Amino acid sequence: MFIYNYDEKTKEYLGFETAVADPEETKIKGEFVPLVPSYSTLIPPLEYNPENQIPVFENENWIIKDDYRKNYYKVNEFLSVEEIKTIGNQEGFFVVGKEFGELIKQNPDNYKIQNNEIIEKTKEEIEKENKENEKQLKISKIKKELYELDIKRIRAISEPSLKNEEMSWLEFYNSEIKALRDELNLLK
Repeated sequence: MFIYNYDEKTKEYLGFETAVADPEETKIKGEFVPLVPSYSTLIPPLEYNPENQIPVFENENWIIKDDYRKNYYKVNEFLSVEEIKTIGNQEGFFVVGKEFGELIKQNPDNYKIQNNEIIEKTKEEIEKENKENEKQLKISKIKKELYELDIKRIRAISEPSLKNEEMSWLEFYNSEIKALRDELNLLK
């Protein structure tokens, strides 16, 4: 006869061992009575797939629950990959195998969510995104330069008396600003 052990908190199946006799009850009844420690039962667990299931002892019976902790990761809508630490369905997450999860971890920009699943982007999609990111980076850089030139131009204008040297700086700032605005317009 076996006893089947389960975890105190999660109630998940831990394993089995041969039952030992309860000395007092066996003596009283005159037959073998197993000693059943806390968090154990004589009821055998249901069959399950150890890759993604675990028996859980609830309400004096075993039920089978999803268990992705060993072989899977959970991935959120932003393609952030996390370890799975709880038994059961992973609401609000995609569940992926460890190997696929590692690929997503290494380069999440190469993946997207489409039709409620995570798939790899095409080379064309990645190239298009890279070009758009480069364009946006260039636009930000130009806007920063424009801001800095505007401040210098305003300082040059606000001087009470513009000398020739200061006037040439003002012309320089204005020409630089125009060139940057033209470049910005081409990017948009």
